[in-house]
Amino acid sequence: MEYARRQQQKETNQKAMNKEREAAKEKLHKLLSEKIDKERQQREDMERVREELYLEEQQEANRQREILEMEKKIRQRLMMQQTCQQQMAFKEVQRQAEREEEEAFRKIMLVKFAEDDRIEQMNAQKRRMKQLEHKREVEKLIEERRRQHEADKEFVAKEQALEEEREALRMKIIEEERQKLLKRHAKQLLGYLPKGLLRVDDLAHLDEDFRKNFQTRDADIFSEDDWEDYN
Repeated sequence: MEYARRQQQKETNQKAMNKEREAAKEKLHKLLSEKIDKERQQREDMERVREELYLEEQQEANRQREILEMEKKIRQRLMMQQTCQQQMAFKEVQRQAEREEEEAFRKIMLVKFAEDDRIEQMNAQKRRMKQLEHKREVEKLIEERRRQHEADKEFVAKEQALEEEREALRMKIIEEERQKLLKRHAKQLLGYLPKGLLRVDDLAHLDEDFRKNFQTRDADIFSEDDWEDYN
C-alpha cells in the first residue's frame, strides 16, 4: 500500500512538473511570438515611414521641378517680349533709315534728271511738265528699289529659315545620341560624368536606381545654366 501511494504521489508530482514545463514552454513561445510580431510590426512601420518619406520627397521634387519649369517659361516669355520689343525698335529705326535713304535718292535723281534735260532753260510750262515726268520716273525707280529690297530680304529670310531647320535637325540628332549614351552608361559613370553633359531635366528620364544613387556631390556636373535654374 505504501509503495502504491508513493508511486501515485510520484506520478502526480511528475504530471505537475510536466504541466509546469508545458506552461513555461507555452509562455516562452507566446513571449517569443509576441516579440517576433512586435519586431515585424516595427520593421513594417519603418518601411512604411521610409516609403512615405520617399513619396513625399518625390512629390516635393516634382513640385520643385514644376515651379522651376514655370519660372523658366516666365523668364523665357519675358526675354521673348524684350527681344520682340528690341526687334520692333530696330525695325522702326531701319524703316526710318530706308525712308531717309529713299528721300536722298529722290533728291539726287531729280537733280540729275533736271541737269540732264536742262530744264532751267525751258519755259515755265515745259519745266513743270518735265519736273512731273522726272518725279514719276524717280518714283518708279524707288518702287523698283523697294521690290528688289523686299526680294533680297525674302531670300535672306528663306536661307535663314533653312539654316535654322538644318541646325535644329542637327541638334535633335545630337540630343538623341546624348540621351542614348546617358541611358546606357550614366549609372556606371555616376560621379565621373563631365560637367555640362548631364542636365537637371535628364534625371526624369533615367532609372530609379540612378536617381536614388545620385548624390549632392554630383550637383556640379550640371551645366551652369541648368544649375542656376535648379536653384
